[in-house]
Amino acid sequence: MRKFLSVSMAMVASILLILVLVFTSIGLVINDETFINNEFTKLAISQKMGVSNTDLVRSMNRLVDYMEGDADDINVEVTIDGQKVQMFDYPQEAEHMADVRQIYTTIAGYRDIGVLVMLILFLFAAVIHFRMAPQYLSQGYLSGAFVMLLLFGFLGTWASLDFSNFWTFFHQTLFWNDLWLFDGTQSRMINMLPEDVFADIIARIGIYAGAVIAALIALSITALVLSSEGYKRRRAVALARKKAQEEAATLRKKARAEVKAAAEKEKRLAEKRARIAAVKARKHAEAEAAEKEAERERRMAEKREQKRAAEEARAAAPAKESRAAAAQPERETKPRREEVQKPSGAGRPAPAPAAKPQKKQGNVHDDTGFLDD
Repeated sequence: MRKFLSVSMAMVASILLILVLVFTSIGLVINDETFINNEFTKLAISQKMGVSNTDLVRSMNRLVDYMEGDADDINVEVTIDGQKVQMFDYPQEAEHMADVRQIYTTIAGYRDIGVLVMLILFLFAAVIHFRMAPQYLSQGYLSGAFVMLLLFGFLGTWASLDFSNFWTFFHQTLFWNDLWLFDGTQSRMINMLPEDVFADIIARIGIYAGAVIAALIALSITALVLSSEGYKRRRAVALARKKAQEEAATLRKKARAEVKAAAEKEKRLAEKRARIAAVKARKHAEAEAAEKEAERERRMAEKREQKRAAEEARAAAPAKESRAAAAQPERETKPRREEVQKPSGAGRPAPAPAAKPQKKQGNVHDDTGFLDD
């Protein structure tokens, strides 16, 4: 029941919204001086009536201002064939425009009331079932838009096929008299605003209002899709998948950070070990160098000692040679003594060589044999 009420009120509000859009588009088009000037130029109204486009546009603005209640009459002075004249001097024109003004201002009043009613209906339609408001409002708008599009589609097709018949029916429906029927030989208004101008005005109104209606239809369809259960499930699955992917990416990032931190730590430890090894190697090299230096100093000391001993030996050699030279005559005296003793023993056999006497005590070493006797 709540759904039916919400959708129904939204549909009625949507119909009012579309009517407001159409009426607002009418005001935008008839107040568009560029569009009106282009219409007069396209239909060559200026050449046919002998009035400049500027005067034609100014006359059209006067009619629009009078219709909207911003002017008290439709009197406007223009130049025709070099003479200043009143553009709308045919009495029936003023009477017909008075009827148009009454209809337009009445519709404008209803438009303002319709806007207020529309807002209230939309508000109640949303409050009845607030959680489902987007879906119900969208359904209501699509229903109302469908009804209005059928109506405007029929009228638009009718106007495109036979605009004169459509325009006659339009005037017969809105006006309660025949003042809208003008004599083209006397009325400048009917010559300034032929049916082709109104056909283009209605087409432009359809474009303006249709663009907004189509945009709202697209928005409603989007809201229905987004509020559907299937979309919500798909959305939940997509969000869960996205969350899982984000968590996996976070874990991968964390793992890469940990690996990088471990690699950096290992690198620092390796550098520290390398520095320690370098210090040890440097100390070992310094110790070896010191040891080699000590060995070299020792060898140099030995060489100096040997050199000094050699020099001392060379210095002591002449003294030794002099002592040896002094001892040499004593060695030569013994053979001479033996030669002296040989003649006394002539004729006797030579005695056997005596055994080498043992060394005597007293540590006296006799090399001459003098003490043997």
